[in-house]
Amino acid sequence: MFPVEPISAAISSAASTPRSADDAARVDVLVFAFHGMRFALPAARVVEVMPVTQERWDRLAKMAGTGTLGTSGLPLIRLASRLGFTDLERPEQGTLVLFGSEGKVRATVLIDDVPVAMRVEVETMPAAWREQFEPSADMIDGVALLPDGEQAAMLDLPMGVGSARPRAASRCERDSAHLLVRAGRSELEAVRVAALRGMSASAGGRTLLMLGGEGDALAVDEVVGLAPEGRVERIGGVRFLATPTGRYRLLEPGETMPAAAGASRVLVSAPASPARDRMRELVRSMGHDVSLADDPRAALLAGGRFDIILFDLDAYRDTPANGFADGARRIGFAGGELPAIPQGFEAIVPAGDAVALIAALLQRRPRAA
Repeated sequence: MFPVEPISAAISSAASTPRSADDAARVDVLVFAFHGMRFALPAARVVEVMPVTQERWDRLAKMAGTGTLGTSGLPLIRLASRLGFTDLERPEQGTLVLFGSEGKVRATVLIDDVPVAMRVEVETMPAAWREQFEPSADMIDGVALLPDGEQAAMLDLPMGVGSARPRAASRCERDSAHLLVRAGRSELEAVRVAALRGMSASAGGRTLLMLGGEGDALAVDEVVGLAPEGRVERIGGVRFLATPTGRYRLLEPGETMPAAAGASRVLVSAPASPARDRMRELVRSMGHDVSLADDPRAALLAGGRFDIILFDLDAYRDTPANGFADGARRIGFAGGELPAIPQGFEAIVPAGDAVALIAALLQRRPRAA
């Protein structure tokens, strides 16, 4: 039987060993086999790995049937059952894995094998493959590429491991807008536009991004631009934005969502065009309610129904700004060389510059009179 000391030592050593650039895309896992298939569990949340004798296995298997590890109150599952296998027999060797954080155990899992600690690369699992793991497809997090050239299904167990995870809503599965940034690494990384609460210049030419409602801040070397639309995926406990042009690590918490209190009513006054549609989707991704208007007179007749007016200065340059809705913030956009800021406007941004538009919308300036 594979002793517990080497496994625990390998996990501890991997956690404390600095990683090179070549290791940036690798994660530490525990690999095990069952029914001719190989699986991998992320080691980041593993507190302890305990080989189990056959006598103790029977007791633990009964406890797993009730969902609780004895009188501890900790959740306990037999992973093979959670994966949908039936008619299970006692394995020749098994393992009890304790999951948690900061040394505190939060959940326990019984595995019908003794896992081996490895460092692997992880790739997104094709949707067609994922369907083969029903009814446990919600647990499959990707494909682990093992050192021997084989592959293993990457599992993701939430701390409450006893029941199936609900499928994420479509808004969480697919985010419409992310910024690509450089933050001390050669690889581009992503920040969800919906998480931004502020953007300002910082010391040394860096940009300070304010995230969420808890005052979290992130200093980045460069805001490169808007990312291609993609799908948010979690691989080995790390969240990525997967796009047709590449995969980018997300730099902010997955729980950070737009605050209802920060939503504004926005009117986009511009001729109908794909550019206007893209602007609408970008502003919506920030959590705002967006209306469109082809006629510039809509901005004059809006009354107090809008908090922000985005106005196409190229198309409607002759519209008098002093007739706009009272109290609304006015941000213009124009192509080519930007004109002087008209009376009543707080800013002008280059047409098609998503970063400049986001920064302008995030500014908390007094509303124009």
